Amino acid sequence: MTHDLAALRQAVEQLSVRQEQLVRDNENVASQLKASQQEMARNNSIIEQVKATQIQMARESQTLTERLNASQEQLARVIANASEPTVMPAEPKVSPEQPKVMPEIPLPRPRQSANVAQAQKPSPTAARPQAQKQQSPLAWPWSVR
Repeated sequence: MTHDLAALRQAVEQLSVRQEQLVRDNENVASQLKASQQEMARNNSIIEQVKATQIQMARESQTLTERLNASQEQLARVIANASEPTVMPAEPKVSPEQPKVMPEIPLPRPRQSANVAQAQKPSPTAARPQAQKQQSPLAWPWSVR
């Protein structure tokens, strides 16, 4: 009987040690669980921030895309307007009227024909040794030569 009591005491002590070990293990698991839950809460908060940032970036991207498209359309209109050929009438309209004198625009002086101009031209003198370029009788003073 003593032997049985000693075996029972030893079994109770082993159960007590095992129970204490389980309590410590449970405390560790509870601590790890709490830390995991806190980390999950932080991660969820970060995920929500990322989602909000993505939504805002999508809105800003849409706004910028709309502005870019509007700018491209405006540029295309400007280029189209600039590259359109100016419409010239098929035949120039000739007015039988005399030109009207405008104070800002001087009228061209009538020119004599080349034969008449040479006949009336005095001989060159030593004071003016420059040769002058012969001009077409139809050229206007402001026209490109």
